[in-house]
Amino acid sequence: MNRKHRGIWGRNSPPPPFKKLLFNRRGSAYYELIIKTLVVITLMATVMSFLSIFTAYLNLNHMCRRVVRVVELEGQVSDNAYDVFYRLKEQTGLSPEMTVENVQYCDGRQKIQLRDTFTVTMTDSYAFTLFKPSFAPPVQINIPMKVSITGMSEKYWKLPE
Repeated sequence: MNRKHRGIWGRNSPPPPFKKLLFNRRGSAYYELIIKTLVVITLMATVMSFLSIFTAYLNLNHMCRRVVRVVELEGQVSDNAYDVFYRLKEQTGLSPEMTVENVQYCDGRQKIQLRDTFTVTMTDSYAFTLFKPSFAPPVQINIPMKVSITGMSEKYWKLPE
């Protein structure tokens, strides 16, 4: 009777041989679920690996703040400041280099007078691993990190006249 009416979509319906391919999708939801799960797991692993960079930077920032606070309280770059630095170095697993800059020592010694400022700078690089092939060394990107924190001495040194 009406040969042009092929199905629900009228003229837009696929021809009969393709109908079986499109509508015979038994079990295809399982494959879609597996693929979506793999994509989500891969994205989560990538995000977690990027978070390690931020964790390393926060640890470096914490180390620098602690060293600055010790120098502020003691009024000098003493063995206690280096002890704190080396202890935090062991705890965090980082290996930064520390320098004390913009400082004016009083009386030619390593003492910083009350309200004199100084800057502690720590630099390090983080090796971010992209992938680890089994036949070659891992492919890495070195990300440089630098933290500079300025402090002010809180100790008054009585200078000999």
